[in-house]
Amino acid sequence: MLPAFLLRAGIDWIRHDEKLKDSNPYSRCQQAIQTFSDLWRQQFGRSDDNLLELAVVTSYWNEFFHAEDPLQDEKEWREGLVKRSSRYDSFEDWQTWFKKEYIKLYKDNNIWNCILLTAWAHTHQYDVKYGEESWKFSPSRSYLPTSQMWRLEPHLPAVADLFKELWLEEMRAYDAAQFVVSESPLPFLGRLECLGFDTKQFSVSWPPRSNKASEILDVGEMVANIVLPQGDDWYRKLDSIIFANDCVDITALVNRTRYVFGSQRRLLELSVDKPVNEARMQALAEGWLVGELEEKDSEKKEN
Repeated sequence: MLPAFLLRAGIDWIRHDEKLKDSNPYSRCQQAIQTFSDLWRQQFGRSDDNLLELAVVTSYWNEFFHAEDPLQDEKEWREGLVKRSSRYDSFEDWQTWFKKEYIKLYKDNNIWNCILLTAWAHTHQYDVKYGEESWKFSPSRSYLPTSQMWRLEPHLPAVADLFKELWLEEMRAYDAAQFVVSESPLPFLGRLECLGFDTKQFSVSWPPRSNKASEILDVGEMVANIVLPQGDDWYRKLDSIIFANDCVDITALVNRTRYVFGSQRRLLELSVDKPVNEARMQALAEGWLVGELEEKDSEKKEN
């Protein structure tokens, strides 16, 4: 089982547990930490308790601000937090005001810290990411609604296993082209739409004849965009072709994945001996998928 699924499913269960209907979002988050820790030990054994807590509170408050079916107290809390956090351009100013205004309520713990971080991030188009001992803001990415998670759930094991096989196939193709792909674990349980590929950092080293620094491959984002692309409303939804009628078209999934993975590899192959812009033009001419030029690539072109 993917840790990210266990986390999201556990939070959804806590939010709708009848035994907790008279509680509040803060106390439900406390319960979510305990529940997920128990589930984790049952599924995976012991782990870093602090990392698990950071993962739970971050995921819980993300869902709090994006829930499709907010509870009445969640609506009230969310409205107040959005209204007040949006007044402050600086997170530090927002944090200082809240601590002073709610001095009797606020406690210096992960739950309250994440409430303030996520509220400010939500109103300023950021996401909150956690590491081993801290959080940081990153540019906002589209969110996977819980309803789409449950649509994916029946197919999750088969789809995740297929991606593992296709990625191994792709790594062999990189090796044949004289690239070296390496991976290292990250202190992150991942986003469900990435199917575990964002729990590692993938980097690719260029062939010996190239004098370029290694590149980071965002495999998790590639996987997410294949399975659950961003819709017109910014939220992610199951691909309408691959998952038509809530069944998996394996042929469509394999072909799409090989095309997306292959496009990234082909662009790198062309970039060994060509400037970035020329490589992109040739890749497009060959029919490969070429995304928008990122800022870092633009800088390379200018240099």
